Amino acid sequence: MAEQFSARTKKACGDIPDGLLRIGPLTNIAQMIEGFDVDPEALFVSVGVSGELFADPDNLISPHTCGKLLERCAELSGCPHFALILGQGQGATSLGMVGELLPHCADVGTALAHLQNLLHLHDRAGMVTRTIEGNTATLGYTLFAGPIVGVDQICDGTLVIAQNIMRLLCGAQWKARAVLLSRRRPKDLRPYRQVFQCPIEFNAERSSLVFPASDLSLPVAGADPDRFKLLKEELESVRSRHDLDLVAQTRRLVQAMVVLQRPSLAAIAGELSMNPRRLNRLLERQGTSYRELLNEARCGFALRLICLTDLSIAQIAAVLDYSGASAFAHAFKRWKDVSPLAWRRTHSRTGASAPRPRDSR
Repeated sequence: MAEQFSARTKKACGDIPDGLLRIGPLTNIAQMIEGFDVDPEALFVSVGVSGELFADPDNLISPHTCGKLLERCAELSGCPHFALILGQGQGATSLGMVGELLPHCADVGTALAHLQNLLHLHDRAGMVTRTIEGNTATLGYTLFAGPIVGVDQICDGTLVIAQNIMRLLCGAQWKARAVLLSRRRPKDLRPYRQVFQCPIEFNAERSSLVFPASDLSLPVAGADPDRFKLLKEELESVRSRHDLDLVAQTRRLVQAMVVLQRPSLAAIAGELSMNPRRLNRLLERQGTSYRELLNEARCGFALRLICLTDLSIAQIAAVLDYSGASAFAHAFKRWKDVSPLAWRRTHSRTGASAPRPRDSR
């Protein structure tokens, strides 16, 4: 039986528990699935949610339920790339006030920086990743959870939304130089080529759009400085009430650096404007440590790469900055009591991950 939605569980802007995200990007899922002659209510019942959950973009959902829902949509519709289609109809506005700010930023780089720094007011299940290396920039998204049902659908959908955001900022004809997807190659590549219109690399280390760094300097056409100032002040007020605590901030920085192959206590402490010893002391007072957060991030990332890509164990060890496959296998066995290969054999697409947070229903 589907759990019933309760308006009393709705959270104020920015008041989002760890592991949950706003329902915004999924609000038109009922209309979309109806286009495939699938009854939305039957879909929701099969997943264990109420259709009322999708009536308000500020309602909350876990990535586990989101992935399960998208996977079920793909099955019932007979469309394995369902999230690609769903994502095409979503953009910055699906991110609430955070998304509303983006088209009023002075330039693309400023907009993406605000997206990365403020997304936790919309989504505490994952985070935006950005890099700039020479003439190349990337924009991506990574979940904190280990491999879950439907994570490939989430991966597809989030990158389409990222592309829509880039087109909002740079112009409707914008195309990435390449798209990297951290998932196995699907049987039918045509939908991906039609949506992204650029080279696509599957089995990538991380999911991201790759584009010229010069795009970051492009002015945002139609930006309203007064509107930007108003929204920024409002968002800063929200953040002052619902900002991340030190452990959450550190966890996000560690996650980002693991995904981007740059883990370092000194670098994390520098980002938080404190010395490494002080950071570790403060973390220990909260019952954790940099080493514990690093192992947590490495384990989650390793599980995703093992279960969702065809990267070799040696390649995954290199991605995670281990000296070799044997050192990685030793660490993995400490985490899961089995070897990485044994885990891969028994978890082809999904694996055990963190306990599932409850959705607001």
